[in-house]
Amino acid sequence: MSNTKRVSINPTVKVHEILSIHDYTPSEITATWYDEDEMDRITQKCLKILQKLESTSTTKYCVRGLETHTTLGSIGKRKNRAAAYRAVLREQERPWKENEETSSQEAIANAYRCTTSSSQMWAQVVGTRDQQEVEAYLYDDDEEEEDQEMRKAAPSTVCSLCQESRIVMQSARTASSFSARAA
Repeated sequence: MSNTKRVSINPTVKVHEILSIHDYTPSEITATWYDEDEMDRITQKCLKILQKLESTSTTKYCVRGLETHTTLGSIGKRKNRAAAYRAVLREQERPWKENEETSSQEAIANAYRCTTSSSQMWAQVVGTRDQQEVEAYLYDDDEEEEDQEMRKAAPSTVCSLCQESRIVMQSARTASSFSARAA
């Protein structure tokens, strides 16, 4: 089985016409988009779920999408952002301290990428877990077994930019098997 990625273009073109918002009637706009009151109700419901989640150990609620709004999630998000800012600022400052002209855009991007690679890997894990849950819901067992075989064959890659931490980033499919065992 080849590990080469491929892109193919489907020769069949499907066009879905959509209306401009200017062509919608007021009732169609109301039926299509949330208004301010609906958004407030959704926000309040999410806040209630988060409060219940943090005050009890209930598994009654699905918190998918609300993870970074929990106390621990928001702390982690702030720390990750601060670390990314520091990495970029350090790289921008480095040439000045070393009497170089300027820091390259690629060096700044690499500093940011190394700092955020664990967040990227976790996003891939969560996304792949979501994909697996949808596929399990939509497809039969035979197709799921074939998909698991393909996941086992997926390669790992090493982030060569991160010599200090040697962060190993597995492909999303391989990482998802780890998250499934951890869950």
